[in-house]
Amino acid sequence: MVLNEEVNFYPCGKIVSPKSPWLAASPDRKVYCPSVAPPYGLLEIKCPVNSLNDCIYLTKNESGSFHLKETHKYFHQIMMQMAVTGLEWCNFLVWTPEAHHLELICFNSDAWQQMKDKLDAFYFDYYLA
Repeated sequence: MVLNEEVNFYPCGKIVSPKSPWLAASPDRKVYCPSVAPPYGLLEIKCPVNSLNDCIYLTKNESGSFHLKETHKYFHQIMMQMAVTGLEWCNFLVWTPEAHHLELICFNSDAWQQMKDKLDAFYFDYYLA
């Protein structure tokens, strides 16, 4: 994503899933970026007190680039936000005073279905029981 005057950020508050009203999310921002298809997505921001190297939710590949671990709860949070809003991408920003990491995360329907099955089972089998 290229940040320029064409990119807009909008507050969005809590969003309840129209298909599964027991699920809701509160993304940090909705984003309009005309250079990405589709142009609407989300933004999730984390501001840890430690350095990027010390963030337990980031991993480094051989080239030294950071990536969000797909096993971490922040990945699950972002999948839920995209599923609830119906949007297909989310920019994940980790900011520290010394450095930052910006990563585009795309919706993964298979990963989401596995998560949703567990959420539905918890809600219907334990919470409502």
